[in-house]
Amino acid sequence: MMQAEQLPKFQQQVLQSNLRKKVRQLTAHLVTVLHIDPIGHQLAAFICPGESMDNTELVYSWVLRECCCISCIRNLDFQTLQHDFVRWLLDHDVPVGDVQ
Repeated sequence: MMQAEQLPKFQQQVLQSNLRKKVRQLTAHLVTVLHIDPIGHQLAAFICPGESMDNTELVYSWVLRECCCISCIRNLDFQTLQHDFVRWLLDHDVPVGDVQ
């Protein structure tokens, strides 16, 4: 009899769950370090007008795009991720003062 943990689909679900958990943690760190209003909509409205998402959802979706798999997160340097996020904001013409 095969145990559930040995099934490829189960393993994939565990990896996806771990990925989502790590992405949520990284999102919370970015929001905290950059003093972004987590429940506000100003940043999300500026970058994605017409979409109903709050700032945390915007940061989460960006982190998820940057960290496509659990292996990427394991090799991630948070300072680099933070720098890349600020650069991404500046590429969208978000004034740095509006982030804080």
